Order: sequence, then C-alpha cells, then structure tokens
Amino acid sequence: MENFRTLTKVELPLGPLTVMVGPNAAGKSNVLHVFEFLGDIAESGIMGALNALGGYPEVSYRGGSRFPAELRIAIEGVWTGHATEADPDRYELSLLYRRRPDTTRDDEYVLSRRERFVQHTTPGEPSVILLQSDTVSIVSSDPADQPPPGRLLVDRQVSALQGDIELPLPSDAPALAAVRAFAAQLRHIRIFDVDVRAARRPASIGFPGVVFANDASNLADFLKDLHDQHLGEKPQKEAAGDETPTAWEALMADIRTVLPHIEDVQVLPVAGRGDQVTVALRERGLRGMTRLADASFGTVRLLCLLALFHDPRPPLLTCIEEIDHGIHPHALELLALRVREASERAQFLVTTHSPVFADELDYKEIVVCERDERGRSRIPALTAEHVREIVEASEGEPLGSLWFSGALGGTAW
Repeated sequence: MENFRTLTKVELPLGPLTVMVGPNAAGKSNVLHVFEFLGDIAESGIMGALNALGGYPEVSYRGGSRFPAELRIAIEGVWTGHATEADPDRYELSLLYRRRPDTTRDDEYVLSRRERFVQHTTPGEPSVILLQSDTVSIVSSDPADQPPPGRLLVDRQVSALQGDIELPLPSDAPALAAVRAFAAQLRHIRIFDVDVRAARRPASIGFPGVVFANDASNLADFLKDLHDQHLGEKPQKEAAGDETPTAWEALMADIRTVLPHIEDVQVLPVAGRGDQVTVALRERGLRGMTRLADASFGTVRLLCLLALFHDPRPPLLTCIEEIDHGIHPHALELLALRVREASERAQFLVTTHSPVFADELDYKEIVVCERDERGRSRIPALTAEHVREIVEASEGEPLGSLWFSGALGGTAW
C-alpha cells in the first residue's frame, strides 16, 4: 500500500490470524479500509469508491504541501488453480492524479488508472491482463485467452474488477474468469464493525444461507438461520453417532461460558410481523425473557462476535475493528481462542487495544503499528523475527505485557 491515507509505504504479510496493536491513529483502521476500498471498487467502480470517501485528495496521503500524484495498492495471494505461495497471483492498482497538461490552474486535475493482473490459470507462465491509459492488453500462452486483433480500447477510469463492465476480451477467457472470481471475493470481504443499536433491533427474515451483515444489523435473522440448521443437522448427527456439536450448540456453550447468567437464547417472531424475528434472552433468576434491546452493550457485542466465529460460511477474509471494545477482560481469552480456531477456515485481520487479548497471541500473529511525526504509518514497526527475539530476551513475558510496557514499541507515549 502506497499513499493510501497514512499508509505511505506499507507491506504487510497476512497469516491465518493477523492482529494489529498500536495507539489510536497509528493507521490500523486504514489497513482495513484498503480492503473495503477495493470491495467498493468491485461493487461501484473507481469513481464511485473514491467519491464515497470524499475524492482522491481525501483518500491519498495528506502530509506535505501537496497530495501525491499516485496511490498504489497491490495484493499477492493464491486465487487460481496453479498459483502457489512461492509463485502467487498478483493484483496491482495505481491511481494517477495529475494536473491537466493544457491548463495552468492548480485545481484542474485528471484521474487515470493502471491495473494489472498476473494469474496462474494454466501450468507454466502466468497470464497478464493490463489496463493502462485507454487500452487493455493480455499476454497468455492459453489460446482461449487470445484477444481479437486490433487495439483494445477501454475507458481510462474503468476497473476490470467491476462486474458490470464489458472488457474487449473473449468472454470465455480463463484469465478473465479468474479476474471475475477475484473481484467476487473482494466484494465479499467482511469488514466487521458491530453497530450495537442495529443488532438489537428485529431483523427481516431472509433466505437460508444468511450472510451475517458487516454491522451485525441482521443478527436475529443470522441466529435464526443457525438454529434452523441445527434442527436439520442434529437428527442426522445422532443417527450417525456423530457427537460433534452443531454450530448452534457450540455458540450456546460459549455464551454460557462467558455470560453464565444467560441460560438460553431464543429467536422469536415479532408480534404482528410474520416477516421479522427478534432475539430474547432467558436469564437466571428473572421471570420471562429479556429483550436484546434491554441487554447491555457488552452482552450484545459479545453475542455478535461469538456468532461471527461460528459462521459456517465465512468469506475468505474477515476484518474486525477493535475486537476488545466493550468486552470484559475475562471474555477476551475465549475470543482469542475462537478467532484462532475460525482462522483455520478463513483468514482474519483484527485490530485491538487490549494487552489482555494480545497476551493470548503468538509472536507470528501480532503486528506492532506506529506513526511518525509526519503522519506516516509504520506497519509493521517490527519484524516477526524481532518480536520473537524480544520475547525470548524477556524469558517468555506475554506479548500484551511487553507491548503495554513499551518493550515492543507501538505506544502513544
């Protein structure tokens, strides 16, 4: 990432679980916003994504007297069948914002993009799709990828990630299919930031296979879907002698562990609204049910996070903003355990300010973040190997304690 807000030059390796720690305004949230930005480009195009954030001058690095002429984002990973960790696929996007050559006014600029996909759709050399200026080109050894003859024209601001954009390439080209699949994954990246007020409200009933909303606003419907799956799976498991709990049973066990006063969670129809459901809690020692609208901030947020970790259909990447916010320290140990288990099925990128949560991490999972006097983020501020050396020198002191004491850096003082 280059010149995206405070991320002037950041290269961040992502493991199954990556947890960023550091002071406020160090740039942790901006890393999450990069993925959100790419998802918005795939959904509504480059201009739509930029305009939603206030335009290029607001999205780019604002240090110094002038904004930078180029903003760049690149992703390496495995999203085609013949890519490997040693020889990954790659996506690069450069946004160029430069003064018009035919004007002397300081406020007249033109935006263009350079976009490049390097993908391993067949054995051997990867295919390369390049969008530069007003042309698109493809280099591939696969005959099915070969474009029609002549110059292939495309709008200067169009992204190949957009699903509604027709590129002048063969519609059945494997390289183009790989681009479409990659774009779909970007659209489905989850940036999870619980809106407690929205989560408390009733939710409309959706179709089976409910996608948990990024703000948890459909919590009631998501829990209903989990419970319906439980009712369908349980008889089959019992008949097969399978004693592993369903996702619903595992979720209920976790809730009773960290919220022992809650005996049961029920999803109930809303009176007079057959198309909506709401959540109610049965609490030890109290008559009747407690509406989720009357539950504490921390209880609702904890319920949302635990539900997230038991999602049977997670996207490839989930980003969680301030996982510890509003959560009792004693519950953070279980959250750390569950997010690590969930990271065996999909990647997680998490931010935290909690030394208690960081205490549960391995040195390979923690990323220390800092910001310099010019407003530039340093992420990571330390390599994983340097963190390991500090842990060994401390004779095994927990990571959260080392970070809080300043031994790892990443503090606000």
